[in-house]
Amino acid sequence: MKGISKTIIALIIVVIVIIAVVGVYYITLHKSTTTPSISTTPPVTLTVVTFSGESAKFIQCAGNLFSEEHPGVTVKVICYPFSEYIDQEITALSAHSTEYDIIGFTSTSAQKVAPYLICLNESMFNMSDIIMPQEDFGGIIYNSTTGKTEMIGIAYETAVYLTAYKECIFCNSTLAEEFYNEYHMNFSPTTWENWTVVLDVDNFLTSHGITKYGFLIDDHVKHGIIDAYPAVFGWYYERCPELTQGKIGGLPGYNIMFESYILPGYSYPLPSFNSTAGIEALETYYDLVSYEPSPSSIQICYGNFAEFYPDAAGAFIFTSQLTCLNTTEREHTYLAPLPGDYAETGTDFLGVSKYSLHKQLAEEFLAFLVSPQVQKMAFLKFGKFPISKEAFQELMSNTSLPSYEIEWLTQVYRAAEEAWANPPNIPPTYPELIPSFNNEVYCYLTGKISAQEALNNAAQDWIKAVSG
Repeated sequence: MKGISKTIIALIIVVIVIIAVVGVYYITLHKSTTTPSISTTPPVTLTVVTFSGESAKFIQCAGNLFSEEHPGVTVKVICYPFSEYIDQEITALSAHSTEYDIIGFTSTSAQKVAPYLICLNESMFNMSDIIMPQEDFGGIIYNSTTGKTEMIGIAYETAVYLTAYKECIFCNSTLAEEFYNEYHMNFSPTTWENWTVVLDVDNFLTSHGITKYGFLIDDHVKHGIIDAYPAVFGWYYERCPELTQGKIGGLPGYNIMFESYILPGYSYPLPSFNSTAGIEALETYYDLVSYEPSPSSIQICYGNFAEFYPDAAGAFIFTSQLTCLNTTEREHTYLAPLPGDYAETGTDFLGVSKYSLHKQLAEEFLAFLVSPQVQKMAFLKFGKFPISKEAFQELMSNTSLPSYEIEWLTQVYRAAEEAWANPPNIPPTYPELIPSFNNEVYCYLTGKISAQEALNNAAQDWIKAVSG
């Protein structure tokens, strides 16, 4: 029995070996006659829609870098002219289209696109590195229905409305001494504590034939007035306790163009600008405009300020407008906060569409976009000021940068932390509040009505809009 058993066992071993050899031969033959199977990530395209310009170029450049780190992912930026992009976005979003994953918008159009955007996952972003006054005005909105704030977008650059001035004029010690002897005020814009000194500077420079114009300020009726007036009004608003009730920047969404409190019996705050402080600000605005071309013939705006800037002392502009200046003008332009050491925000945002098929990946790209390294690139390659504090600090320490760029970074960072003098961005802002306010103020600037009448008319229109 033992002999038989050994024979059987030996036969079994032989059979197993033969099967194994045949198996190896079959596998080898199969490999040699078929295409190898490779595991790949299905290709994904993240589509960003925004307005055309340097910001869109920066987003696309960052998208290309993101693709290098995420094989199989392509970022595609679609651009429309600024006057068209919101309508293009809303048309697609209202149809629940999956065409766009990431939606671009501005501070004042935030509420227009908000119903179509997801609430972003804040844990994906290093919020302690983000300059929050920039994020707060448009990226974080106040939902009047729920009474809560929601993060619908991330600011991908810092843009503030501040003072731009000619270094060759204001660093001239002879002019500084002459101005001080005549007005008993400091000539340097970084020290200005109120708007009165601006008017004195305008008068000094134009009356002495040093410049043709004073400090330019936007007075364009289509949009510019709603940017320029709050910048001036902020000084008066801050110093009026009856309007602020201790909340300098106003209520979320309503901001300084409304009172910082809600009266009993109301569900909304009342307009703040039809007040003594508002009238004083409008009269100051009128005086500023008087030192530039007449608004009835030429309105200063984003598109044409560079044309008049060579003949002016400086301008009150958004930082994004610096790219409109030629190289010589840029190199001789320095920056400062608005008089009184504050600023207005005017940054842009990106949010994720509710109808995107790649929501998490879209959020990952946004987090990548605002990372310090990418934000440094935004300034170095595209002249966009960072939203990242770390990027700002590293750039300001970069001694290889031109001195005027170091000065820009220093002053923009300073102004960005105090950028609270903002117009509203509640739902009726774009379609109703801006047109009614701008038209009434323009009528005042061109001498058709009084300051009180203009602001009262606009306030009544605003109350109807917010209460309706």
